[in-house]
Amino acid sequence: MENSDTTLDEAVIPNKYVAFCDVLGFSHAVENEFETTIRLYKEFSKRMAEWPFPEKATVAVYSDSILIVCDELPPLLYAVQSLWFATLTQNWLIRGGIAYGKYWEDRSNGNLFVVSDALVRAVRLEATVKIPGVVVSPEVEIPLGTWFARFRDGPFAAPLLHFEGLNVVNPFNIYWFRSAKNRVQQLKDQFPQHSDKYDWFLKLADQVEANEPLIPELALQELLAKGIIGPTNNEDE
Repeated sequence: MENSDTTLDEAVIPNKYVAFCDVLGFSHAVENEFETTIRLYKEFSKRMAEWPFPEKATVAVYSDSILIVCDELPPLLYAVQSLWFATLTQNWLIRGGIAYGKYWEDRSNGNLFVVSDALVRAVRLEATVKIPGVVVSPEVEIPLGTWFARFRDGPFAAPLLHFEGLNVVNPFNIYWFRSAKNRVQQLKDQFPQHSDKYDWFLKLADQVEANEPLIPELALQELLAKGIIGPTNNEDE
């Protein structure tokens, strides 16, 4: 009987998409420019509170770590895009990982307790990411419609981009693309020791601006084979 109860408890634990993101350079700023960082962090927290994150996504911020949880992938990707805007306006970049799996939490007395294999994988993935990007774990199944959005809405509005072998959340939007690119160029000039990371971001920006497909070849071929897009959709405009 005890085994039956355990099985029942495990069965009701839902699967969710989990994004774990880290604000790059935040710890160094806290140690070296504490007062300035506090002021920027207050601005950041206010912007996070006012920004219209998707209602389906739950966002929690712990110092320089941000946890986003959602039942569905599209709202989670949109929430990460919103996070990109909030951090870029502070001249901060983020990196992170997105995974899918069991997620249990308990919120009581102002405390949050979480047990999740998806969170474990997202944290592990974030630790391996060497570029300023939020990467989707390879085992996450990405619906074909997510890639079709790039052709339907254009590269600036695409939720995901495939770049240098990685599926990354699109950090751009048509409204803040130029600003984002300029800010990162300024960061590169200010911190040349991290130029390789900034170069990756700027190279991605150039690809988006050039209207490159930026989707996996297999997804592109499937879209063509199913007639969802035509050959002309794969040509630069």
